[in-house]
Amino acid sequence: MYLENFTVKNYRKFREKDNTVYFVEPHLVESKDGDDDTCHSVVAPSTTLIIGKNNTGKTTIVNALKLICENKQPRASDFNIKYLNDLFSKYQQVEINNKSLPELMFTITAKVDLLNSDLMTNLAEFVTLNIAPNGLTEVKISIKVIVAEESAFIDAVKDIIEHVQEHSLDNMDSIELFYQLLEQKSEFLILNNDKNLFKIQFLNINGVKAKKFALKDLINLQEIKANRHLKEGVLREVFNKIVKFQFDNNKTDKDQLEIKIKEINHALTDVIESKNTKISEVLQQIETTEHVDLALKGDVSYESIVRDLIKYNFSDNDDYIPEGQFGLGYINLLNIIGEIIHYVDSYQNGSHNSQINLLFIEEPEAFMHPQMQEFFINRIDNAVKKALGIANEEVDDKKVLNCQIAITTHSSHIVNSKIHSSNSFNNINYLTAIDKATSVVKLSDEVVAGEEGLGSDNLKFIKKHIKYKVSELFFSDAVIFVEGATEEALLQFYLEKNDTLKDYYISVFNINGAHGKVYFPLIKLLKTPCLVVTDLDISRQKCEKGIKHNKDGDNCDVCGHIKDETDSQKILDKIEYKQIKSLNGLQTTNSTIKEFNQNILRKGKEDSGKLDGIDYFTDGNLHLIFQKDAIETYHATSLEEAFILSNYDNNILNKVLSECKPKIYKSIIEESGNSDRKKLISNSFKLQKKLSDSKSDFANDLLYQCIIHDVTETPKLPNYIQDGFDWLVKELSTATVLTKVPSNDT
Repeated sequence: MYLENFTVKNYRKFREKDNTVYFVEPHLVESKDGDDDTCHSVVAPSTTLIIGKNNTGKTTIVNALKLICENKQPRASDFNIKYLNDLFSKYQQVEINNKSLPELMFTITAKVDLLNSDLMTNLAEFVTLNIAPNGLTEVKISIKVIVAEESAFIDAVKDIIEHVQEHSLDNMDSIELFYQLLEQKSEFLILNNDKNLFKIQFLNINGVKAKKFALKDLINLQEIKANRHLKEGVLREVFNKIVKFQFDNNKTDKDQLEIKIKEINHALTDVIESKNTKISEVLQQIETTEHVDLALKGDVSYESIVRDLIKYNFSDNDDYIPEGQFGLGYINLLNIIGEIIHYVDSYQNGSHNSQINLLFIEEPEAFMHPQMQEFFINRIDNAVKKALGIANEEVDDKKVLNCQIAITTHSSHIVNSKIHSSNSFNNINYLTAIDKATSVVKLSDEVVAGEEGLGSDNLKFIKKHIKYKVSELFFSDAVIFVEGATEEALLQFYLEKNDTLKDYYISVFNINGAHGKVYFPLIKLLKTPCLVVTDLDISRQKCEKGIKHNKDGDNCDVCGHIKDETDSQKILDKIEYKQIKSLNGLQTTNSTIKEFNQNILRKGKEDSGKLDGIDYFTDGNLHLIFQKDAIETYHATSLEEAFILSNYDNNILNKVLSECKPKIYKSIIEESGNSDRKKLISNSFKLQKKLSDSKSDFANDLLYQCIIHDVTETPKLPNYIQDGFDWLVKELSTATVLTKVPSNDT
């Protein structure tokens, strides 16, 4: 038996769509001893990962399960704010009735093995007759948290609306009265016999209410919370639990400990009894008619031994040191491992036949440095297997661990580890916020590959390449894909100078060549605004790019080159660096532009490389920009050329060009001893070609000069880059996104 998926409706940030979280089927983990290398992996490939930025709803999932498992009363803050506001607005316009009362809805879908389950009484009201040959059947349980005292609630709402109208309260004060009602703190609410305002109902697939059912009997939920405020002694507390449990469940060891405790108490009594007489002599001085006496005895107990009298030292390179000398990251890791050991120890063997065992580990990355986060998955996996092996030592009934582990995280390093260790995007739930509501995206190899399919090689590439910083895209407010070192170095600088964009977490990824497009299906899934910056890459003949044709090259009408020339037909190549004033009749060699052109504007047409009248492309959250407009009458074909055309008279740019390419720079701008920077305009393409072997130097030098000089001297962004920034500003201002400011994840 295991949890297949869990749907949350109108609870906190969850609304009515994209609200289902999917869980992976657990793998049985067996171990005869702690060194058994044949154990199946439990954490890495078979763990559900729930990822997303802060405040997207990761912690909400376990809180929702706890609410319905423990049958808690919801608070006003447990309802989706927009849902409540819309509901109260409706009450003010239309008379309230019992069909429009606030409610929370959840759906649990479980897979049950009817052939092996030993306790089906609890699920009898939910099981259908649709049973597969292997015994597996799908069980759906709908859970509603509804108003129990309907008439009292309706009367209270009517009184609130009347009060609002009578006192002309504004919307904020009005909705606050409604929130107080849901908190059961309203003067307008009168409940019969102090009953709870809400009750919980469990319904089967046909909508029939279950008569005898308790979700806590079906789901065994354990949670290892994020330790955001670690204090000294936290390891002592968790390992105390482990030691106590192991003694409690081993009668032989506990009996031996009890014998030792009696011996200790006898020894203590022998030592301190001699003090009885002297203390009694003092007490006799205040006696009246009765003799006051005192008996001192040892009073060490099993509880006090386990709780207070065991000293914990931890090994570090063969030295034993106290807990307080560990760093917070290491303490957090040990704490998680200790909690898992306790979970394995207390795990009831065979419980999966009658229960769903869920272990949630919340944000384990707290205080851990990146390398520790990277190795977290494997370390925890080894700890689980070792703990299981120790638990099975000298035990006839060997434990077989069958639980579902879910990890919530916003660590790109843990995501890396998960994808690499399992070689898959499967079993990852990505949470994002759209229109102030949580949206769940179920990731898998299939959906990452896209509808048309990336192919096995491209999928393999993205799994490996994602390690190189790109996993940050799961946690970014926006993403910029570039195709060169210059763009990567400079765009981060200009983002920080942008008054709006500097407040967002925007990641810049250098995806050289045509490989960036393999990420497009994934980016579209994540719904994160993505700016793709590419080059126009105008198709030119070799001679137009300052290169002579090969002897066996194609015939060229531009320079008169003839293929397979003979001595009698020898024609000299005419070399130039052609500046482009018009795109009409020209082609691009850029595969990304051609693909967007083909798929969006000219689907079905063969000639997707034509540049006549070409414009930027937008496909959902993807926006592709390039040098479509002329700068100083010329079309640039790269960022370097666009920078030169846009800033030909800028001091910083001229300084960098003169240092990177001193000879070519001097030959261009100087004539008869006079310098004329305007000549950079008509030689922009030539400069770009000459910079092709030193693009990194150009970018780094330009960045250095921009940093050390006053902001007023900074070169301006080329128009197409500025257009891209403007698009990002618009997208981020209209979307619900999160800035770099950390906050609690609810």
